[in-house]
Amino acid sequence: MRETAGRQLFELMAGFWKTQAVHLAVESGTVDAIAAAGRAPTIALSLATRTDADALGRLLLFLESLGVVEGDEAGGWALTEIGDLLRADTRDSMRDHVRIYGSHFYPAWGALSHSLRTGRSAFAHVYGTDLFSYLHQNPEVSLTYERAMVAGTPFFAEVNSACDFSGARRIVDVAGGHGALLNEILNANQGPRAVLFDAPHVIEESADRPIATDHADRCERVAGNFFESVPPDGDVYLLSRILHCFDDEACGRILANCRSAMAPDGKLVILERVLVPGTGSSLTQGYNMHMLVVLGGGRERDETQYRTLLAKAGFTLETIHDLPLETHLMVARPS
Repeated sequence: MRETAGRQLFELMAGFWKTQAVHLAVESGTVDAIAAAGRAPTIALSLATRTDADALGRLLLFLESLGVVEGDEAGGWALTEIGDLLRADTRDSMRDHVRIYGSHFYPAWGALSHSLRTGRSAFAHVYGTDLFSYLHQNPEVSLTYERAMVAGTPFFAEVNSACDFSGARRIVDVAGGHGALLNEILNANQGPRAVLFDAPHVIEESADRPIATDHADRCERVAGNFFESVPPDGDVYLLSRILHCFDDEACGRILANCRSAMAPDGKLVILERVLVPGTGSSLTQGYNMHMLVVLGGGRERDETQYRTLLAKAGFTLETIHDLPLETHLMVARPS
């Protein structure tokens, strides 16, 4: 038993090896080179990526042990199903998720002690400003971040099954990013019109996304600040992974603005991970820590905390539906 525990501890402490190995598989061009060839030996991949052949061979052996590639030095290397998720040319690619976690989030977690001592954002400590200001100041990183947020949302495809939008008149997606969730909803429901609402630079970035190109006649894109107001007269308001970014006071302002803008018979649809007491899920509990490290005031919440938060803003939580990746869809209505 002691030997097993020691092995598990080694695996825990080597987590950063895996993060950087997968990150560099993307950033070095190794994944793209394998994808282009279908299967290729180390020396060919080394020439294609301008990397040291011995070092790349070691990386590939490590990636094989992680299930990212398959093969060997003699027969060449190919991508596994996990490796395919790192390609740029697949619809469900998660490469931007890997890129933002392996670059900008990685140093922030290296400063975890700052968050532990102060309860504040390690990201802001490392980069000198909060995440959203940093994204506004760095457009290329902002694009990667928004694409990463979409890459981490395979559960969007399940939203229409969990919630009926067919009778909606006007859907307002608050801080909806590039409109991936709204696009899924409009694809499945021909009746509703919609508003994609986010910060000016995000709305500008969304100009060439499907929500703008495929639904220009049904979806208005509006720039603004949800702490000040949100577009009025919607009968459905969406908040997808927004509330976990902020403390209770800030969430209260966002919810109050949605409440005052909402039609009397409207509803609020929230997508978040919900903490369940007594479970040790590393994903949800890990995101609870991630919100502290990256955003400071952000946190995951349990059902009771969401009910209290919503009640203070004039809402009653009616239903909670399970979605993939431990995400939940909550429906609330004006009290």
